[in-house]
Formats: sequence, structure tokens, C-alpha cells
Amino acid sequence: MTATYLTVTLIASIAALGGAVLNLTGHRIPVTEARRLSVPVEWLRFPIGVSYGLGFLGLLVGVAVPAVGIVAATGFVVFFVLAIGAHLRVGDRSLGRAAVGLAVASATLVITGMYAAGQDDLGGVVAAYVREVPEPWWPVVLLAVIQLGDAAMCFQPVGFIARCFTDVGLPRALWPVMPWVKVAATVGLVAGLWVPYVGALTGAALVAYFVCAVAAHVRAHDFGRNLALNASLSLVLCVAVFVACFLR
Repeated sequence: MTATYLTVTLIASIAALGGAVLNLTGHRIPVTEARRLSVPVEWLRFPIGVSYGLGFLGLLVGVAVPAVGIVAATGFVVFFVLAIGAHLRVGDRSLGRAAVGLAVASATLVITGMYAAGQDDLGGVVAAYVREVPEPWWPVVLLAVIQLGDAAMCFQPVGFIARCFTDVGLPRALWPVMPWVKVAATVGLVAGLWVPYVGALTGAALVAYFVCAVAAHVRAHDFGRNLALNASLSLVLCVAVFVACFLR
């Protein structure tokens, strides 16, 4: 397992470093693709190039601290799910690089999780406080179903979701990204039923997401139904599932 883990991590790290260099230097390949997908060119350095760079460092640090490798690999899975969504949003079916990236990221995540599960301690205190897989499992499945339903309503935003996006000032260019965030959360929660720590990481990410959502509503002085029912209730649910199912 160690040899397989190191080989896959090396491949993923080299690919991440290449992505960081291409995007941070404004190479013509990502510039051309960004224009074709209607992605702002200024995003190539931040957040895209910076994300590649941080992921590269995370994968390397993960060799010593597997928990960090899990975070980095999960980030790349989410990144390439969003990349595929960006292609589909404009009707571009040339998904080759994004699909390969998602396959490599997914393989890295699974193998890193398996490697981490074989360690006595995930390089720190994570294993002492966080369950490898959820117990009980059914609230995680319920949360995954809710996220999937939310994703379905975001693809062609229904009325109250569109008003929510508008009220917090979310740029329309980011609206098509939101359902893929929910899809990624669904996949992470379901995979976390079997892959060590993936569900816990996804649960923590959802808590962070809804903290940001509540903050966005407060910043926009939107204190009505969107804050009370949508953001705040979702935050409470995610915190409850994370604490009840993943914390020891």
C-alpha cells in the first residue's frame, strides 16, 4: 500500500505543480480554455493557480501527515467536479483533461484514505477525536439526500434560491457553480460511509460553507426567511450531523 500511495501521490503532485505553473504564469493553454468556458481570465492566478499550488504542497505534506493529504485530494476532487460543470454549462463536451483530472484526484483520495487508515495516528490528533466512518450512518445519508435535492433545485434556480443568490449579491457567473458544490458534497458524504475520514472532512466543509452563507446574509442585511430557514437551519443541521456522527 505504501508503494502504491507514494506512486499515485507523486503523479498527482507533478500534475498539480504543472497546473500551478501554467495558470500562475498565464500560459496560453489555460487562457484559451478560460475564454472558451467564459471563465474570467483573472481567476487563473487566483483562485485557480493558487489552488493548484496549495494542493501540490498539501499532497507533499500528506506523505508525513496523511490528514493533510486527504484534505488536498478532496480539494482536487471538488475542483475537477466544478471544472466539468464549467464545461457542461457552456455546452462544451471536450471533457478530456477535466475527466482525467477527476479520475486521478479520486484515485488519490481513495488511496490516501486507505493509507491513512493504516496509520496509528494521522500525523496528529485527528484520529483521537474524529471517527473514520460515521456512527450512526443514517443522518449522513439524510444530509446527502438533502444536498442532492438542493443541487437539483440549483441547476435551474427555483424562485426562492434565485432570490437568495440575488439578495446576497452572488455574481451570476458563479450561479452555475453552486449545484456542483452540492453534488460534490453529496459524493463526499456517501463516499465517507466507506472511505476513512472523507465523510468527516465533507461534513466539516459543509459547516464552513454554511457559516459563510450565514455571514453573507448578515453582510447583505438579509435577515428574513433566507437567513432564518435556508442558511441558519442548514448550518444547524450540518453541525448536528458532524458532531453526532463523526466526533468521538
